[in-house]
Amino acid sequence: MSTDTIRILYVDDDPDDLLLFSTILKKNKGTNYQIESASTYEEALEKANEVFDVFLVDYKLGKETGLELIQEIKAKQKHVPVIMLTGMNTGTIDQEALQVGASDYLIKGEFDARTLDRTLRYAIRDSQLMESLDKAAVKFRSIFERAGDPFLLMDSSSKILEANPIFINKFGMEPHSEDSGKGYYFTDLFRYEDPKLMLMEVLGKKSEVYDLEAELKINSENSINALISIVKQDTNLFQVLIKDLTAMKAKEEEELNLKKFSSTGRIARLLAHEVKNPLTTIVLSADQLKMELPEEVLEESGDLIEVIQRNCNRINQLVTQLLESTRFSELDISNQSINELLDQALEQVKDRIEIKGFEIIKDYQDELCDIDVDSEKVKIALINLLVNAVEAMPERGGKLTLKTYIKNKQCRVEIKDNGVGIPKENLERLFEPFFTSKDSGSGLGLTNTQNIILSHGGSIRVKSEVGKGTAFLISFNLSSS
Repeated sequence: MSTDTIRILYVDDDPDDLLLFSTILKKNKGTNYQIESASTYEEALEKANEVFDVFLVDYKLGKETGLELIQEIKAKQKHVPVIMLTGMNTGTIDQEALQVGASDYLIKGEFDARTLDRTLRYAIRDSQLMESLDKAAVKFRSIFERAGDPFLLMDSSSKILEANPIFINKFGMEPHSEDSGKGYYFTDLFRYEDPKLMLMEVLGKKSEVYDLEAELKINSENSINALISIVKQDTNLFQVLIKDLTAMKAKEEEELNLKKFSSTGRIARLLAHEVKNPLTTIVLSADQLKMELPEEVLEESGDLIEVIQRNCNRINQLVTQLLESTRFSELDISNQSINELLDQALEQVKDRIEIKGFEIIKDYQDELCDIDVDSEKVKIALINLLVNAVEAMPERGGKLTLKTYIKNKQCRVEIKDNGVGIPKENLERLFEPFFTSKDSGSGLGLTNTQNIILSHGGSIRVKSEVGKGTAFLISFNLSSS
């Protein structure tokens, strides 16, 4: 709209009304009004393709009505203000006009220059405001739909009212898809009760939160670590932004495991140095005593010297095993198929699986998933994980799932069981040397497994839930050849 001139299209088949309208407008000295006219529906429809600041339309236009013309004008120019003019003062025409998009309603002969000027200005102002709001809504909708993170709107009961495409794709919830008439609720995604209760407390208080961490279910088997921000938009409307922390958490876990492994290796080397030297002296001294002591003394002491020797050897073996499980050894690298290595490892534990009657589910990616590794060492790592899975599952009803796939230029391996699961307090210690929950075993199997995978530049993580099972997730870099 020009700041100097307000351009008007006046639509009326009565030239006297046009003259009267122009005369009234001329009394407003502060504004320059430029009036154009159309006397028929068809002429007005043609001129509606041009740009006008405001349209004034008479109710009666031959066989058509001004209501029909208003609809056509609004179809061409959505936000342009249109004011209905009529000589009849009834209680229905104004309502009909507003319903089809008119900005206001004037009765001929009942307005003066001041009223007309104010009506025109208010109509133009309101249309500009509506256009601005509409553009803002389009912009918000674009941001909402194109956001890289899941975003939704919910009410105070956590019922999902609207969600962006990435939320729908990730969680498979269509807000308008009703399940038995109840709809979907954001709290249904929470895997654990504590953050769910915290969310409901926030909604109950009509407050906000920006750092709620929770595990959200993608489906019955998979979940993500999420940072949730909840902002109150209205009394009973909340915006929810979900930041997927899974990749970041995985990276942090990998870095922590590597630091812990490096620290354990340093301790192992220090221990070996500080223990093996005096241990060697003890063994040599025991051997010397056995040779030098008289027979009668040896008979009286029984097998004490042999106990010393046997336990010294046992300590020596443990220190050696600890060193081997925490030290990167020389690798015999060759190009290998991860699918074939997994099958070969599976063959080594096949007898145990058959005896217990476990179900084996293979989900191997058919595409090339070759890695440059020491095949024998990687097979040892895989066998250790398979043995752990077999021992964790019940005699009957056990299900072992083996999956390989390519993601982010890495070859991924998942070994999953439906066994007893690992308590949360044990997960952080799982790769520590000598830590075990088994009645027998050295507690070095997983430490050695971690060592083998890390020495190949790979990573290993574990996810477990008591009573539901455990999944080991291994990553190797894809072969460069």
